[in-house]
Amino acid sequence: MFCISASYKKVPVAIRQYFAFTEEEQCIFINKLIEERVIRGAVILSTCNRSELYFTGDGSSVEEAAKKLALYKKINGSDIKKYCLFYGGANAVKHLFNVTCGLDSMVLGEDEILRQVKEAYLDAAKANHTDGELNIIFQDALNCAKSGKSRTRLSTTPVSVATITANTIEKYIGENNFTGSDRKVMVIGITGKTGGTVARDLISKGIPVIGTSRRHRQEDNIYGSSMAGIIGFKERYMYINQVCAIASATTSPHYTLTYEEYLKYAGGSKKQLLIDLAVPYDIDRALAGLKDIKLLDIDYFNTLSNKNINIKLSEISKAEEVIAECVENTMKKIYMRKFLVKLKGDKELESKFNNEKWLSHMVYYLKDILVSSELKDVLERIYNRETSGGN
Repeated sequence: MFCISASYKKVPVAIRQYFAFTEEEQCIFINKLIEERVIRGAVILSTCNRSELYFTGDGSSVEEAAKKLALYKKINGSDIKKYCLFYGGANAVKHLFNVTCGLDSMVLGEDEILRQVKEAYLDAAKANHTDGELNIIFQDALNCAKSGKSRTRLSTTPVSVATITANTIEKYIGENNFTGSDRKVMVIGITGKTGGTVARDLISKGIPVIGTSRRHRQEDNIYGSSMAGIIGFKERYMYINQVCAIASATTSPHYTLTYEEYLKYAGGSKKQLLIDLAVPYDIDRALAGLKDIKLLDIDYFNTLSNKNINIKLSEISKAEEVIAECVENTMKKIYMRKFLVKLKGDKELESKFNNEKWLSHMVYYLKDILVSSELKDVLERIYNRETSGGN
């Protein structure tokens, strides 16, 4: 397998956009390459951070595929060489495994890339664009990612402040046994980047959300969910007693919650988690003095984020060990597959392999005890010896 990669690591977004493929373009381009016998099969992975062509073929396939890519996307051929990374053999397999496991992602260990790789592979397989080698490699890559998630803490350790905030709120709700409508959370500044992410993460956890906005009228079903609604910013105090937690993330130069107004509507006896994700502060610090109020600020979440980053970094070596193990096993499968395909091309040798069990037993024994590079060499020697009459 080979790979031509244009990713965020080397290609600025202004250039990367020219490498992007729609689903229709993927199908057309791969069909073209297969029909012209440039490649045998391919999978295209196209996301906001990368566009990668994984394909099988012979020694000339890489250069020809690169030329076709330049023509199809109307990119200068020299730019392909300048911006793209090229992988082949075990290095291409390792790269795919790193991508699928989230080690090559902008957010280390992210889960989204696993879904994207799976969808890209299934789409290609459905269109009959994959061959036996690609099927082995991509299926093993998906299994490797699952193994990595169970054996490391990479994907279970969030570093995004917004995600950590949602997790903190979920934990607070569980610890205080809030149920039903009492689980509702207010997000002040829900239309902003941070507030929007907090809201979406809460919704994904089944926690109802009500958000405030200075620009929107009251409406329900934001983010396509019946668990989310929006109110005008000026109405926020009227909903305080309907929520168990409030997260505020705005760029306002003024407090979004003041001590006096809060007491006027909440009465000072409401058990509530207040989270201030703004700089300067959104929430009056005096509220932390109320008996049943727990107030957390951005520094608290930045500390957790940095701690989680260190955890992720410490898990990289474990993930790399998992990937190395998986790549090794996959390469053995590929070399065995190529050996068996060769046998089918020689009826006499295929018959000998099937009938003389010692030969097949020896080959599979060698597969178990040798490293992949040694296995490749030994299989080639066995084939050459048998086809040359044992000389």
